[in-house]
Amino acid sequence: MRVPFQLALDFYGNQPATDLTSGIPIDRSFPEDSANELAALETYNKHLYRPNTYLHKWWARRSGTTFRHILKQLVNNPAKRDFYEGGGLENKVIFDPMIGGGTTLHEAIRMGANVIGVDIDPIPVLQAKASLNQSSLNHKRDVFNRFMGTLKDKLAPFYKTACPICKEESEIQFSLYGLRRACSCREVILIDSLILRKGNDHEIRICPDCRDVYTDSLHACRRKAKTPLMEKGSRRCPNCNITFMDILTEPFRKRYVPLVNVGLCSEHGGFFKSIEMDDLALLDRALIDAQEIEFGNHKDFSVPHGPKSKDLLRRGIKNFQELFTPRQLIYLGISLKFLAEVHREDRLWLALLVSTSLEFNSLLCGYKGSDIRRPGAIRHVFSHHAYSFPYTALENNPIFSGNTSGTLNRLFNDRVDRAGQWAVAPLETRILDGRHIKVPIKGEIDAGESAKDWDDLQKGERRYLILQADAASLDIPEGIADCVVTDPPYYDSVQYSDLSNFFRVWLCRFLPLDADWHYNPLESAVSEGGAADGRKYGAVLSEIWKNCFRALNKEYGRLIFTFHHWRPEAWAELTLSLRNAGFTLVNRYVVFSENPISVHIIGLNSLKHDAILVLKPHSNSGIAQDWPKPSRIDAQDSYTFCRDCGAALGWFLDSDIPEESIYKEWKHLIPGNGNGKQIENRLRAAADELGANSRSLGMCPSGVRFLVERERPLPTSVPIPIPVGRGSQLSAGKEIYLDFSHTFNKIACS
Repeated sequence: MRVPFQLALDFYGNQPATDLTSGIPIDRSFPEDSANELAALETYNKHLYRPNTYLHKWWARRSGTTFRHILKQLVNNPAKRDFYEGGGLENKVIFDPMIGGGTTLHEAIRMGANVIGVDIDPIPVLQAKASLNQSSLNHKRDVFNRFMGTLKDKLAPFYKTACPICKEESEIQFSLYGLRRACSCREVILIDSLILRKGNDHEIRICPDCRDVYTDSLHACRRKAKTPLMEKGSRRCPNCNITFMDILTEPFRKRYVPLVNVGLCSEHGGFFKSIEMDDLALLDRALIDAQEIEFGNHKDFSVPHGPKSKDLLRRGIKNFQELFTPRQLIYLGISLKFLAEVHREDRLWLALLVSTSLEFNSLLCGYKGSDIRRPGAIRHVFSHHAYSFPYTALENNPIFSGNTSGTLNRLFNDRVDRAGQWAVAPLETRILDGRHIKVPIKGEIDAGESAKDWDDLQKGERRYLILQADAASLDIPEGIADCVVTDPPYYDSVQYSDLSNFFRVWLCRFLPLDADWHYNPLESAVSEGGAADGRKYGAVLSEIWKNCFRALNKEYGRLIFTFHHWRPEAWAELTLSLRNAGFTLVNRYVVFSENPISVHIIGLNSLKHDAILVLKPHSNSGIAQDWPKPSRIDAQDSYTFCRDCGAALGWFLDSDIPEESIYKEWKHLIPGNGNGKQIENRLRAAADELGANSRSLGMCPSGVRFLVERERPLPTSVPIPIPVGRGSQLSAGKEIYLDFSHTFNKIACS
């Protein structure tokens, strides 16, 4: 059990380095125990705890309960400082220069603060504006129902099929496609599994020879399909012994073949059925109609060169429209026309709803609904924080009448209706004797009123000023903010802006006048994969922190943010950026941040905690710390590592050692990475030899996080000589786990 009030401790003792008697509450204490308990619970299903912040897809949202705990420690009135008490930040201004998912803004405005939010990317800005705006839910329901009526009139005829029992016209829930691949002698179709649905007493299967769907173990083929159907484990052709490869000469959507319709009959319920001639004729009609839709200049949908987009380009996907079926393009065309005719305020939230629905309505969606526990489940586009390319692709019906995964009905109910109800009556979870109890927070509303300018911001409570801008060059008034509370971007290998192009090419057509769609994403602090990106990260952060320094009240203002990283370079860049901006560390705490079974960290020695860093301007004459010079950083577990790095940061900020020495000192303190680049280069060379594409995901004390994607299989174990540097925790015989596109293989070091 961690102590509930974490003081500034030396590295190995229990005594505070300084007697803290001044400053603001968070300078002296933070309820780590309760914050960790609630954050650990929330990370498993964040959207259930803060539904009003999940209107549109965004990545790396930190727990709302963590930021509520942070903001509660800024409350002056002790009676309002309890987590379950409403309000407490009235008459304060909270500034977030990198809003991302908008967590800080929502938590602060609930507590009565006025908020300033800035982001260079238009998607976070639009989402914040839409979700913080309080409007009638009944009105939104009316608008949504009109939208669905328009869609059903024009789109529903393309999602019809005949019930296999009564032959009556029935609604399609989704369609399953197989991936075409070819060797030197023929073409085949690959799918994840021949089992379409597992049941308690039977299985629904597709026949590899005739493609009929059946449940009878005595199935007899009526015909022979021209193209063989195989499971994804079939890598090589048994005839010519050549690896099956994607057909890159064809547009992406033509690389998939429709195999199965899953529908709902009003008389006989749900069913699986093989694609028939009438179904194919309907798809041909959809193709003709889709070709007549005018989306503007086709070149505007071109896939850009980027760290994530290159995965599309490498597979010959040059245009984002290729990722959608004709029926999905018709859906987008109808939506575009409807949005052009609604009121601007309604257009904002509805456009974001349509945009986020694309993550469930694209040929990049996979099928994971064969399991009896989650029938019909969709593997959405960014379930792995990257572009994934399924064997069994799933084409969802966005207007399906049921409240099923990825449909517009489901998304509206969860992200607009339920979110709006929660916003006017927010709930928090209290854990008592192992039970989870929902507690209403009286007097709070997760919404506010838009301010026209800086002066208007300070008139009244719960006002918000949301700006799309570069926070490094924003002309913000001196001393306007009481506190800056934020979550900066990750140091390396997290290219969310690049991934957002998937949505952005559509949003700029839905909302052409609501954002600057020609902004320069390279001005972001996020690494774009080049050798000098680390220094760029520090340089951009330095300018952002300088603007935060300018915005803060110099008497009691604080800069507070969460941060973690295994690499010493990340901490060195952070150190220099804060030192250049004129900040010193007041205190640091540690909170749980990552669900350990998240797909992007599972099986890796990843950090699962954040350091909460509390800093003040050097010019502030109040509280001062005497951080001891660190001799080492304990990397045995995530908690102690973040704790020790935070304390080391305090010493570095108060020291006067030169810049290059800061890099050397951090590398000395964080063990196991001295030979990281050598390891990375060896792994990259090995991957190239094996015909695989690879990229680093960053380093950790026990090795290198490294992603390898390949077109042909790798052996189970490939011995690669790895240099083991002095002080490294990577030793001979240590296994490094590599993520092979959702399949874990391992490379043994010798």
